[in-house]
Amino acid sequence: IPLGILSAVRRGSWPDKVSTLSLFLMYSLPQFWAGLMLVLLFGATGLNWLPVLGLHDKDAATFSGLRHFWDLVVHCILPIVCLTYGSLAYLSRQMRGSMLDVVQQDFIRTARAKGLSEKVVVMKHALLNSLIPIVTIMASLLPSMIGGSIVIEYIFTINGMGKLSLDAIVSRDYNIIMATATLSAVL
Repeated sequence: IPLGILSAVRRGSWPDKVSTLSLFLMYSLPQFWAGLMLVLLFGATGLNWLPVLGLHDKDAATFSGLRHFWDLVVHCILPIVCLTYGSLAYLSRQMRGSMLDVVQQDFIRTARAKGLSEKVVVMKHALLNSLIPIVTIMASLLPSMIGGSIVIEYIFTINGMGKLSLDAIVSRDYNIIMATATLSAVL
């Protein structure tokens, strides 16, 4: 959302052009390819900065509370990046379009004519009115993230709901299929 606001406020500038290009590139990358590239780059075959398998180390049962939590956080970085980069690009572009639409309205011109600072006009008047379509879009992104999680769970060997759903379909476990479909529909 902040990237969309910045892009709309500085329309036509080089930060707008750079963010537009990078967001379109991010949106066009398939999740499975990006996940595999992140594994190669940050895993043991590349920089070896982040773990790429599971949600915990094999010794996680012996860790204390804070170290156990930190282990979970470090293991979740790459899967979360893979699940959210497409949504980030999509939401940023939608926010930019919504913000550009609101900025051209008469009440924004009136707020500027009253002598309000540009920051107040953008953050108080334009932002609140441009968030209405974004909230609607966010509601539809959550179920699609669960659907996309199947690939990410297999790449990072995470036992999650997506993997459970696919395994249930393969083994024809109808109770689990119905439960996961119901949960996805509720979401």
